[in-house]
Amino acid sequence: MGLLEADADADLLDASSWRKSQTAVLSTDESISMYGPGHNSFTVSEDDEETLFVFHARTYKNIIGDPLYDPNRHTFVTALLWTADGRPDFRGSVAALARSLQ
Repeated sequence: MGLLEADADADLLDASSWRKSQTAVLSTDESISMYGPGHNSFTVSEDDEETLFVFHARTYKNIIGDPLYDPNRHTFVTALLWTADGRPDFRGSVAALARSLQ
């Protein structure tokens, strides 16, 4: 999963306003048994206090065939954490979720 960013005062309809991350901001992480994450969305908690990160991934490594077409990915929802400089911390959010599932 990649990340697009634009300045707060940018013209969001101008393609040159956007910057794309050079590396994936969320990908398979064997250390927490999350494989093939993707197809994400965002929403807010019922009390409007937290941004929630919704995505799907597998909790197992070995599959047969193309991992992008594995029909057995599960949907996960976790609070989105933020870095000190105000960027979304997808890996930290997923790692916190994985720890809570163990």
